[in-house]
Amino acid sequence: MNICLLFWILLLAAECGSHSLEFLSTGRVQPGSGLHFEQVTEFDGVVISHCDSGTQQEHFKPVLESHNLPGTCTAAFYDVFDALKAISKFINHTRNVQRRRGCIMSDERLESAFDNWAVNGEGFIQFDAGAQKWKALSPSAEIIKDSWNSYETRNHFFGQFINEECPEMIHQIKLREAEKRTDLRVFANPVDLTRALLKCHVTSTDKSVRSVSLTEDGATKANWITVTGPLPSGDGSVILILTAEVPLIHPNIYGCVVQTEDRTITVMWDGNTLDGREILYATVNWPLWKILTIVSFSCVFLLICIIAVVLKHNKKIKRRMKKRIPESMTETEKENLRMSLQETITRPKD
Repeated sequence: MNICLLFWILLLAAECGSHSLEFLSTGRVQPGSGLHFEQVTEFDGVVISHCDSGTQQEHFKPVLESHNLPGTCTAAFYDVFDALKAISKFINHTRNVQRRRGCIMSDERLESAFDNWAVNGEGFIQFDAGAQKWKALSPSAEIIKDSWNSYETRNHFFGQFINEECPEMIHQIKLREAEKRTDLRVFANPVDLTRALLKCHVTSTDKSVRSVSLTEDGATKANWITVTGPLPSGDGSVILILTAEVPLIHPNIYGCVVQTEDRTITVMWDGNTLDGREILYATVNWPLWKILTIVSFSCVFLLICIIAVVLKHNKKIKRRMKKRIPESMTETEKENLRMSLQETITRPKD
């Protein structure tokens, strides 16, 4: 498994001529305050702008160096507002609608253009950019599909935006060069008293990263359990998580190694979990109900033992008393002797 290659490919995606621009809108009805709208714009997975129904003005992020993006989100606001109003007539309990539209360019060619809608988090309807027609993604969207397909002028503008305007915006967007940064964290989650899942968490903006490996006693550990990522984090960096199961014998021999073009970064595991607890303490950090159950059983067992000892001691006393009382004595004499023996046996020794 060439983990370093996957990591490097994602970091270099922008330099290879592939770019994406997405406008992610959400509209929801809030009791007492009407419609709330917000939109996030992402370029190559990096958030470059935010807009909401308060001012309907785009707030561009510092990472954006140059662009020709719209300064407001007013048009998107009314699109979502009209959609929410129309869909609510046919679908009860419509709480929110989501819209994802944009395009992907590859080697200066339009690879895909999309305009998809969801209702209450479920896929609802999508736009065919070529035919400029809507396609229902659920039975409840059929009526909306027929209605929206009748708005030919609006559909023309929707198609023009994702087919022509979106690619032009991509050509004009330039992000500031991110400072080379690689952060490593090594921690573990206990499996039981003898094993733990060791994780190597890497966040990097360095395009020269060549390899990421989890090591044991200085040698590369080969038996990987899971590899999560590479995933874009939204700020221009990429996240990769390697996980392996390790025995809890010598925690300090495990570590994470990242190899870049000009340096090697190594972080050893300090034996702690993500929240800073020592792993051996975490494995025995039982819930309160378990502790109370163990204490209760221990108290009951101790009480049973005490009762058993007392009963055994009483039996011995009775046997000793019976041996010392002659059969020829009267009942009164036996009783007096029995009391005398009891006092002798129970009287503490000087």
